[in-house]
Parts: sequence; C-alpha cells; structure tokens
Amino acid sequence: MTDEEKTDPESVDADVDTDHDEIAGVLAVRRTVQSTAGELIGREFDAVSEITPTDDGWRAIVEVVERRAVPDTQDIVGRYEIELDENATVHGYRRLDRYRRGDTAQFE
Repeated sequence: MTDEEKTDPESVDADVDTDHDEIAGVLAVRRTVQSTAGELIGREFDAVSEITPTDDGWRAIVEVVERRAVPDTQDIVGRYEIELDENATVHGYRRLDRYRRGDTAQFE
C-alpha cells in the first residue's frame, strides 16, 4: 500500500452528515434482492454488485451463476438488472451480459 492509500483514523471527519433514510432504503433493497434474485431469475444467486436510486425507485445489478464449471474460474456468470419501486418491490428484470468468472479484462 502506498502512503496515499492509507487513511489516518484521526483525520477522518466523524461529523459528516449521513442520510440514514437512504441507507435504510439501500439495505432494504439489498435484502429484497438477496432473498429473491435466485428464484426470480431461476439461477443460483452469487452477489449484488450495485444498488442505485432512480426516479421511480431503485436499480440493482446482481450476478447469478448460469453454469458451474471446474475450475470455478470458468463458471458462466450473468449480470442482471432488477428494477424495484421505492418500497423495494420488484417490478422487472433483464440480463445485461454474461462472462466467465475468471475474465477480468472487461472490468479493468
């Protein structure tokens, strides 16, 4: 780690204004997505990679295992977008793309 990557705990501003309602909303969306994504998509849930607010509610990006392989770096993972309203009720989903778990080139 470089010196720039280190954070001195004493230098962190603890008085930062935090919107606790938005944090609670994100956590509610995460719980909903974690508990329903696998069943909704019909595949094994792997991870939530993004949650963002939208004008109509929330947008979550999840990853599901579409095909297991040996070694697991060859698993086929699908990335899906799930749309939720402001109450974290699912309104739809769509697959964005697929990739091999070991392929990191598209994320670098």
